[in-house]
Amino acid sequence: MTKQTEPDLDSWKEQDQWQRRTARNRKIGAYAVVAALLAVAACGTSTPPDDRTQGAEPETASGLYSLDLTTGATTHLPETLPEASLYAVSPDGTMIAGAPCCSPPNPVWVANIDGTNVREITPEGIDGFAPRWSPDGSMVVYQEREASGHEIGNLVVFDVATGERTTITDLPGKSYGTWSLLPSFAADGRSVLFRMPRGPSGDLDPLRHDLVSVPVNGGEPTVLRRDATEGALSPSDGSLVYVDPASWTLFVADADGGNARILVEVGAEIGRPLWSPAGSEVAYGDAGRVHIVDVETGEVSLVTDGDPVDWSW
Repeated sequence: MTKQTEPDLDSWKEQDQWQRRTARNRKIGAYAVVAALLAVAACGTSTPPDDRTQGAEPETASGLYSLDLTTGATTHLPETLPEASLYAVSPDGTMIAGAPCCSPPNPVWVANIDGTNVREITPEGIDGFAPRWSPDGSMVVYQEREASGHEIGNLVVFDVATGERTTITDLPGKSYGTWSLLPSFAADGRSVLFRMPRGPSGDLDPLRHDLVSVPVNGGEPTVLRRDATEGALSPSDGSLVYVDPASWTLFVADADGGNARILVEVGAEIGRPLWSPAGSEVAYGDAGRVHIVDVETGEVSLVTDGDPVDWSW
């Protein structure tokens, strides 16, 4: 069992070296890992706070908390919520989904935000990665694969009410360790955006990424943007925000991937940009910190330490 899980853990660490975590977080130990991975669900309003909230982090065993962007107040989320390395809050703020890392199998779970009704939605022996909610909160999309294997796997859409699972991709059987496709729904719920590596098996080079869209019921994928990674579609007008891995620059483009323009030039360690519910701002991680950028003005606010981040009203 040890020999099977170690390659996955090594691949995950190599991947996340340029995605979300910093050397500081990996050296400090278990407490820092918890604080970094389960840090912030930005909530309350879409107006960024001033720098008085910088470094705001409550003392909590789970490390998962919400941050009110108006007042800077933090609220602990229940410790009954399972461990997760990536998580997502439902659009109405009543539920949360997550998936742990890095000892397969890693089941995707959903729960009420108050920590009740926790249930796993992946079949036994299946790894799950990076769940995201549909705009109406009825479905969760995530990546899954056999826990004992190394192939990239496929995307699955899970109906929360019925428990029905629909595999929506038929990806090549290449091995990328625990490479996460980071799927997310379009604003109309009709398609799913994900990043797709195009290099050979075992290649974790972020420069070989494309952002791809696939219908929510499955079908032929469409490339929206080549040489791009970590993308998300705006809930207001469908605009695409994504990371250019060659320069670690955050770009915003039209819904079809065209007319790209620079939003933020970070230079290193930028990851997982997510639109605010109003579609006016984007939150993103940068070397263990959370920032919010106003899409219209380009103004950037440092919100707090932690990573990753999600929005909720």
